[in-house]
Amino acid sequence: MTAHQTIANRKDYLKISLLILIAIGIYYPLFYSEYAYTDELVQLWLYKKGTNFQMFITQGRYITEKLFQWLFGNSNTIRDLTGIRMFSFFGWMVSIPVWYFIIKKVIENEKLVSILAPFSILYLICSPPFSIYVQWTSCLEHFIANTAGLLSGYILYSSFRDRNEKITGRILGAAGCIIFGVISLFTYQNGFGSFFLPFIIYLAAKPKNFRVVLIAVVFCFLIYGIYYFLFKYNLKANNIAAVGRTTISIDLFPKIRFFFGRALAIPFHFNYLFNEKDLVGAAFYAIILFTWIGIDFRISRLTAINYLKSFSLSIILLVLIYLPGLVVKENYASNRTLFALNLAVFFLVANTLLMAIKKYRVRLATVIVLSSVFIVNAYFNFTWQFLNPVKNEYRNVRAFIEGNYHPGVDTVYFIQPHEDFFVKKYGITRSWDEFGVPSTFFNWVPEFFVKQVIFEKTGNHEIAERMITKQWPDKKQFPDSAFQIFQRTMFVDVENILSK
Repeated sequence: MTAHQTIANRKDYLKISLLILIAIGIYYPLFYSEYAYTDELVQLWLYKKGTNFQMFITQGRYITEKLFQWLFGNSNTIRDLTGIRMFSFFGWMVSIPVWYFIIKKVIENEKLVSILAPFSILYLICSPPFSIYVQWTSCLEHFIANTAGLLSGYILYSSFRDRNEKITGRILGAAGCIIFGVISLFTYQNGFGSFFLPFIIYLAAKPKNFRVVLIAVVFCFLIYGIYYFLFKYNLKANNIAAVGRTTISIDLFPKIRFFFGRALAIPFHFNYLFNEKDLVGAAFYAIILFTWIGIDFRISRLTAINYLKSFSLSIILLVLIYLPGLVVKENYASNRTLFALNLAVFFLVANTLLMAIKKYRVRLATVIVLSSVFIVNAYFNFTWQFLNPVKNEYRNVRAFIEGNYHPGVDTVYFIQPHEDFFVKKYGITRSWDEFGVPSTFFNWVPEFFVKQVIFEKTGNHEIAERMITKQWPDKKQFPDSAFQIFQRTMFVDVENILSK
């Protein structure tokens, strides 16, 4: 090994260490914070040892189902959720070197600006999807799905990029690509979008060379075909039916409108949270999109026709990255589904920006400034837009239930908060069902919140199981009911509790 290679390796390890330290610096409250968010309470209560509860196998996520059965099946208290979050967090810490070296290798192969590799991994760590994956145990599987998707694409890229590659190497590469691709799809379908990230970088560097990209598209559909066959076989073998949300819906024009109007808009916000219906966010998306296209065309030195071909193929790849979210009936472009699409847009725009800046010092200064902005924004998103409001809600509502429960209580009347209650109380942004939304707003939460808290207070699972929870979406609808509050009834008004 040469001295140059040794220094390069040391630099890589230092960069990886710094990236991991940044992740710890942003998300360290996860190590000690106690809270429960939405689906976590359902999963904590129902995934008990000896039960046959299944939430994900009918959605085609067999690997995720087994993970949840193991992790939640061995958890009894809300405090135990912290350990599950650590599983996800340290899973990502192990995955970060894999992402770094793969992205670095592709960027080196395509002779792009080297600083793009650490810059992109930092962006990954600071992204809302990453934050969701480590702060919400219901998304614990994503480090497996996305990393397996990336490995699938990289193996194929490495095998077929070189025209002189031996046939044996290509066969092994194709097999590895398929295996990791199927693993990704059986974990979380949108995670497979990371398969195309090496090819997005390749296309940015070689906008006239379509061969390798077309091979990737063929293999993508081959993997989907194998997965679909195995998914249907698994359902038949277990004598279960797929859930409605997995129903394939090919409604072309509404799907096009959904992709360009919602799904693609979020990556162009570059980690800043806007509400999905915010007109300012839509304007920001349009401005950045058309500015990038103009600069990219100018520095590409391609003819208008050739640039249009390359740009069209880039758009097709972006669509294919998000294909699992487009072919199903449900149109819901939540942040957690957009990890790969976020990174793909970042690669395209960041590469254009760095290529447009010719001086190294200016380029480095730009990356440092933007990285600082991303880190501060990520800390704000995680701590202020999510963690603090959710912790406060959990702590106060739990304390109220524990303080008012006595052995005679057998019924709880639960008044849910409004969806925008946190927005009004804290002045934060509500983004889908992931940031700025009270956990108890969702109608499946109150019952399991009450059961879990009473179980932990009494230590008796049967008492908690027998507890009846009746709920209303707001206080205005409660007086119209025929119910009266008796000594055996506890009245829980979340907004009133949190307003004190």
